[in-house]
Amino acid sequence: MRLIVKFNIVFLAIFLVGLVIAAYVSLDLLRQNARDEVLQHARIMMESALATRGYTSKQVRPLLETQIKYQFLPQSVPAYAANEQFSDLRKKFVDYDYKEATLNPTNPRNRATDWETDVVNQFRQAPDRAEIIGERDTPTGRALYMARPLQIKDA
Repeated sequence: MRLIVKFNIVFLAIFLVGLVIAAYVSLDLLRQNARDEVLQHARIMMESALATRGYTSKQVRPLLETQIKYQFLPQSVPAYAANEQFSDLRKKFVDYDYKEATLNPTNPRNRATDWETDVVNQFRQAPDRAEIIGERDTPTGRALYMARPLQIKDA
């Protein structure tokens, strides 16, 4: 075999090794960027739900005070407003979900599941913790979740 052919084979082998390494690094970088983007969207959506809660408690509830004395109106409850707003949003973004999971809810749909109970307990053990991000297995595959504590301060 001629020297130029051997030289080309060595260069081809080095090129292929470099290509495999670059592909591995790029794949990891792309996955991390996708994860960060999904988390940023989730943060924006969560802030939107929290803004809806604030709007309901500061502006809607005072307007309904008289009616609430005679009949319960779920629209006056900040959690109800946030969940309804997110339900409408979820029609377009089906892979996102919002839940105000609690261990002892007034509304049964807010009852924490097993894995959500673990997250609630993590917040109880570390009250200064602002956010928990993790992944869990679901019937449709791996799911990324982001949780923040929500404390009722002005009941």
